[in-house]
Amino acid sequence: MSKEKHLKEDKKKDKDQRQTEVVEKRGKKEPKPATEIELLKERLAKSEEQVKELEDRLLRLAAEFDNYRKRTAREFEYVYQNANENLILKLLDTLDNFERALDSAKTSNDYDSFHQGVELIYAHIKDILIKDGLKEIDAIGKPFDPNFHEAVTQAESDEYEEGIVVNEINKGYMLNDRLLRASKVMVSKGKPMHEKEEDKDKDK
Repeated sequence: MSKEKHLKEDKKKDKDQRQTEVVEKRGKKEPKPATEIELLKERLAKSEEQVKELEDRLLRLAAEFDNYRKRTAREFEYVYQNANENLILKLLDTLDNFERALDSAKTSNDYDSFHQGVELIYAHIKDILIKDGLKEIDAIGKPFDPNFHEAVTQAESDEYEEGIVVNEINKGYMLNDRLLRASKVMVSKGKPMHEKEEDKDKDK
């Protein structure tokens, strides 16, 4: 066999082999890329998982807050019920002194001693309350102030001008810087009418 014939046969074999490889490649099924729907399903599954985690966390937080609210309410109730404990303890001695004074008054006719005892008890109570922030409102002789005074009535006065507090029916008190009870007062209307007229005549 000639050399040329051998070359032709080799070329033909190579060509046939290449065609066979192409056909085999075409026949093989290559893996398909993930479709858009599959990707969306994966994202949805992850989102649902995240939502469930957030729901669980929210439920835990809600339970913790509810427990905190209940605990705070119990603590506030305890503080509210026992807020005056210290003040009451301070006043118990005074209560004892009142009882002793009343018992003494039943068997003794010494009014002066009884009076002095009551004055001491009054001073003791007042001292306790002042130390706890109580302060009397100074009203008599002061201009009427609706922020601190409650006018019960008016009266003519030679001593005080119109609008001045002339008498105190009930004392008013401040607790620290807050109004606890307004003073119930009598307010001056000024001089009696006949004196006002006389003053007008003098000015003429």
